[in-house]
Amino acid sequence: MKRYLPLRRTRIVVSVLTALSFTLLWVGYGEVWAKIFGWSNRMQFVAVGAVAVPVTTLVFWFVVTSVFGRVYCSGICPMGTCFDAVGRLGRQQRRLSGGVYSYRYSKPLTRWRYVSLAMVCVLLSGGVVSLPLLIEPANMYASFLRNVVHPLWGYGNNAAARLGVATGSWTVNYVSVAVGGMFAVALSFLTLFAACIPAWLYGRSYCNTVCPVGTLLGFVSRQSLWRIDIDTDLCVNCGRCSDVCKASCIDLCDHVVDGSRCVNCFNCLTVCPNDAIHYRRWRKQLSIPMLQRIPGQKTGMAAPAGMSAALHETNKKISDNETISRTS
Repeated sequence: MKRYLPLRRTRIVVSVLTALSFTLLWVGYGEVWAKIFGWSNRMQFVAVGAVAVPVTTLVFWFVVTSVFGRVYCSGICPMGTCFDAVGRLGRQQRRLSGGVYSYRYSKPLTRWRYVSLAMVCVLLSGGVVSLPLLIEPANMYASFLRNVVHPLWGYGNNAAARLGVATGSWTVNYVSVAVGGMFAVALSFLTLFAACIPAWLYGRSYCNTVCPVGTLLGFVSRQSLWRIDIDTDLCVNCGRCSDVCKASCIDLCDHVVDGSRCVNCFNCLTVCPNDAIHYRRWRKQLSIPMLQRIPGQKTGMAAPAGMSAALHETNKKISDNETISRTS
């Protein structure tokens, strides 16, 4: 639906700008970079390098999530933007190779989510911080930038400086390149690589299984004021919304969107051909209950206790049609 295109495009612009600013913050050299792009780190749920998470930050994101859903995961988290880029490349590769490139609904891995969050809480209560930071998305991404990309940026800068001196064409200041230990470099690379594998195959599965921030915000977004809702009076079960759902949270059998897993990418809103899926503050009430026909129900039978009159009338019409079809 075209009316949701500005919303989706705004989300993409915000996510790209935030991820780019966060990247330049940890890749660049000098205090100027920190002054210009420091806001991108302060916006994170767990700011990189912070001794403790400010209560104001937690309250802010919990309030925002309770109103709008998991917009943090789709617009502010730099690792989420990285997952989106990797997932897009994965889909393109499968499309070119003739494989299945559409996403599909999957049941929530609730046990994995709660176990991961419980382990993080146990480690933090015991004073162990380094291990939880390995799987926290912003810190994982920053660790990769500092240990892998930052030194490469410095070597490239110095190479350009030497070339400028040799040719007399430009002047670039040399920077002091500090490289961490091989263990830190390898750990940062392997952690990011391992997290991107499920993103390549399944989209945002990491965000809904391992990520402690995603699990925490999922508790709140389950009952958020604004949410994705399917109008079952208009839905024709074409499956286009489910095909583009990177969180695999659109269940077309029950016409329900799992609000705890939805990362508010708004992809589904722009592909529905029948204007049947919306981002709104209220849930659509069906004009006729969308329930299955009860097996064994025959024409003229009284409606069982608890069955609505509309449903009973619908089943009666179905039975009449089947009788006419058999006799004709």
